[in-house]
Amino acid sequence: MTIFSTLSSFFRRNRKKVIISSSIIAIIYFGIGFLKQKFIDYQLKLAEERFSREQIRRRFEQTQKDSLYTIYALVPVLASPIFDSLPVEEITKALQARRLDKKGLGGSGIGASTIGDDNSSTTTEQQQHQVVDGETSEKKTKNELWSDLKSQSLTRFLTLLYSNALLILFTRLQLNILARREYLEDALKVAATKHGFNERIDLVDNTNNESLFYVNEQAYLSFSWWLLNRGWIQIRERVKSAVDEVFEEINPRAELSLDDFAILLSKTQQIIESPNTNNSNNELDFISSVLLPPENLETFVVQQTLDEENIETLSKDNTILRTLIDETKNYVQSSSSLIVLSSLINVGITTLLNNIALTLSSRDPSQESPNEIKVKLAILLANITKASNDFKNGTRSDYINNMDKVTELDELSASVYSNFEI
Repeated sequence: MTIFSTLSSFFRRNRKKVIISSSIIAIIYFGIGFLKQKFIDYQLKLAEERFSREQIRRRFEQTQKDSLYTIYALVPVLASPIFDSLPVEEITKALQARRLDKKGLGGSGIGASTIGDDNSSTTTEQQQHQVVDGETSEKKTKNELWSDLKSQSLTRFLTLLYSNALLILFTRLQLNILARREYLEDALKVAATKHGFNERIDLVDNTNNESLFYVNEQAYLSFSWWLLNRGWIQIRERVKSAVDEVFEEINPRAELSLDDFAILLSKTQQIIESPNTNNSNNELDFISSVLLPPENLETFVVQQTLDEENIETLSKDNTILRTLIDETKNYVQSSSSLIVLSSLINVGITTLLNNIALTLSSRDPSQESPNEIKVKLAILLANITKASNDFKNGTRSDYINNMDKVTELDELSASVYSNFEI
C-alpha cells in the first residue's frame, strides 16, 4: 500500500507534467509512425515512377527496333522501281558493246571476257574505266551514252538516298505515334483498374470498338504506299534537274579529287533542297507531298492495301485515321523534320565519300590523303553505281544503318513518343 500511495501521491503532484510528457511521447510515437508511412509511400511512389520510366524507355527502344526492321522490309520495295527507271547497268553494257564492235569480237579475247564471263573478277569500276580509255570514232553516240550514264548514275544514287531518308523519317514518325497511343491506352486501363473503375477508358471518341481501331491503324500504316509508288518519282525529277545543272559540263574523263567531287555533291544537295527559293515552307510542302497523298487521294491509297471488308469498316468511321494523319502531317511540316532530313542526307553523303576514300587508298597506298588523289569522273561514277547497289542489301546496307543512328532522328522520335499532351 505504501508503494501505491507513494505513486498516487507522485502522480497527483505531477499530474500536469505526466499528462504533458505522455502527450509528447504519444505525439512522437504517432508522428514517427506517420512519417515512416509517408516515407514508405514515397519510396513506393519513386519505385512506381522508376518502373514507369523504365517501361517507357523499353517500349521506346523496342519501337525504334521495330521501325528499323520495318525499314529493312520496305527498302527493296522502294529500290526496285528506282532501279527500273534508271537502268545504269544497261547503259554500261551498251558502251561496252560499242567498244567491242570497234575492236571486233574475234580480235580481242580480253574484251569478250569482260562482257560474257560471269566469273570474271573485273569490277564495274574497271569496266567503265576501260570504256573511257577506249572511245571510238563514234564520238557523238558514245558521248551521248556517257552523258546518260553520268546523269543516271548520280540521279539514281541521290534518288535512293533521299527516298530512303524520307522512308526512315516517315516510318519513325508513324510507329512512334502509334506506340505512344498504345502506351497511353494501356496506362489508362491500369489506372482505371487500380482505382476500381469498371468502364474502359478509350483515347478516341470513347469507342469500345477494337476492330475499328485496328482497321484505322492498318489504313494509317498503308500510307507508306504513297512514297513507295508515287513520292519517289517526285524526288527523282527534282534530283535529275539538280544533277544535270551541276554536272552537265563535266566530262566523264575529267580528273577530279575527292574534295572536288564532294563540293559538286554539296552544290547538288543545295539545289535539291532549295531549288527556287530560300523559303523553307516550299521545302516542307515538297516533303509533305512526297510522304502524304493529297486528301482527295487518301481513299485511293487505302484501296491499294486494304481488303473490301476493312475499307467498308473504315468508311463508317475514319476519325482515328484522320487524327493520325493530321498529327503526322504536323510533324512532317515542322522545321524539325527538315533538320532531320538534312542530317540523314549528310550522313549518307559522308558514308559515300568515306567508302570512295577507302577504295582510292587501296589503289594508291603511297598517297597520304586519298582526298587529294585525282581520278577520272568515270571511276567515281563506278563507285556511285556500287553505292546504289548497297541499298539493296537491306540489313547489311551501310547507308541505312548509318542513317538510322543519326542523333537528330532519335531526338525527334523521342519528342513524338513523349508528347503525351496530344
